[in-house]
Amino acid sequence: MVSKDVNRRSAPDRRRRNRLRRVRRLASLALILALVGGVYYGARWPLHVRDGWKITDKIRLSRPASLALGADGRLRYVALETIPGLLVELTPDGPKTVFGDFGEPDGLLALNDSVLVSETDPDGRVMAYNTTTARLRVLARMDKPEGLLRRPDGSTVVAQGVSAGRLWVLREGAEPAVLVDGLSSPKGLCNLPDGRIGIAESGTGRILAHGPAGLEVLAEDLRGIDQLACGADGSLWAVISRVRSGKLVRIADGRQRTIARRLRQPQGIVLLPDGGLYLAESRANRVLRITPH
Repeated sequence: MVSKDVNRRSAPDRRRRNRLRRVRRLASLALILALVGGVYYGARWPLHVRDGWKITDKIRLSRPASLALGADGRLRYVALETIPGLLVELTPDGPKTVFGDFGEPDGLLALNDSVLVSETDPDGRVMAYNTTTARLRVLARMDKPEGLLRRPDGSTVVAQGVSAGRLWVLREGAEPAVLVDGLSSPKGLCNLPDGRIGIAESGTGRILAHGPAGLEVLAEDLRGIDQLACGADGSLWAVISRVRSGKLVRIADGRQRTIARRLRQPQGIVLLPDGGLYLAESRANRVLRITPH
């Protein structure tokens, strides 16, 4: 009688264990397929870097999205598109989580004592994290805030990446104000050497400049453009963010040159004082350092 009771009680346990084993087998199979797929993709469509450039470093991180340099000109902060989103600091001891539990990150700015992050979600936040006090403040909420830009006057410009997009200006102690409207999914922003704002307009595949005279088209035919960087020499660096055929394009003297192709959803970019750059390759789970030689 005792053995029958034990058998009756253990049958549900056996079923649960069997289900758990099946789930584990399926998870293991999915992981193996993902690894095989990654190896197959890398072998069949290898990353290609233009002659005169080379990859000098690879930093392994899960789904890197946006990058920010420290005051010393070195890569310091990386926003990760994990679930939830995370902001990590690159330290001599390895990546360290600064704060997390937010939505999909996009814009990232490192200031003297704080880091600004935007989450490109409906009713997304523009957040300021004080690195000294560990205090987090919400500076603004809007539908899909994306690129962030610090202006010489201390204000922050936010690109609202919707079909009827706008650029907003945030100033301490004031309500957000519209700087530019009528844009088609603006994303990346950068400061041009002449003081104007460079805008990656994803909906049209253009790079625009906004200044006192209004808007000017600087480059076209950049379908899939996401983040943007402006060189001190007047060059423009456009990140074409596609899952399997992403590109990094340099525009100078009216010509577009592809510096890297076959990238796996590239996103964040920062230019370095030595002429090189860091590029976040989100689907490849790495940040690349690319330098001229």
